[in-house]
Amino acid sequence: ARPEITSVVNFGSLLGDEHFLEPSARPAADRDLAELGLERDRFLLSISRLIPLKFPDHVIRVLAEVRHLRPGLKALLVGDGSMRDRLVDLAHQLGVEGAVVFAGDRDQQFLSRIIPQAAVVLSPSTGRALSEAALGGAPIVAYDTDWQKDMIETGVTGILVPYRDCDGMAAGAARFLNEPSFARAMGDAVRRRALAMLDPAK
Repeated sequence: ARPEITSVVNFGSLLGDEHFLEPSARPAADRDLAELGLERDRFLLSISRLIPLKFPDHVIRVLAEVRHLRPGLKALLVGDGSMRDRLVDLAHQLGVEGAVVFAGDRDQQFLSRIIPQAAVVLSPSTGRALSEAALGGAPIVAYDTDWQKDMIETGVTGILVPYRDCDGMAAGAARFLNEPSFARAMGDAVRRRALAMLDPAK
C-alpha cells in the first residue's frame, strides 16, 4: 500500500462511551458479581469467542495452574462459540469445573462494569476486547500475536508472553496475583496507553 494515500485509523470511535469512563466512576458491579457467583479481585477474565483460533482452553489451563494462589479464584469466560462443551469437559478433567463461569454473550455495559473487578485479564488473542480491558485499567497478560504488542509491553503496560506459551501466560497471571502493587501499576499504565491510542476525538 502506498503510504502517501494510506491512513491508519485506530478504532477508538467504535468503542462504547462507557469504556472511557474512569473505572471508579462506572456503575457498581455488585449485582453482576452476585449473579455469577464471583468476588471482586478473585477471578481471571477472558472476553472472546469460544473458538479454537482464540485459545479459550488456555484460560482454563491457566486457572488450574494458579488457582492455589488466591482463595476462591475462578475464571470468567464472556462470549460463546463452538468450543463451549469441550471447555466444560476440560474444566472437569483439570478439576476446576466448579471454578469456571461461562457468562455467554453480554452487552457493553456489562463489560464496562465487570472488567475493573477482575484480578487479571487473559488475552490469548483478542481485538476490541483488549482495548476494552485496557480502558478498564485491568492488569493484562497477552500473547505476542497480531496487534497485542502495540498495547501490552512487559513491565510497562502489562505482561506480554510468546504466542501460545500457556505456561508463560500462567506465570504472568501468577506474578499479578502475587504482586498486587505491580498489578495495579500495570492496570493504570495500560489505561493511559489505551486513552492515548484510542481517543475518539483523535
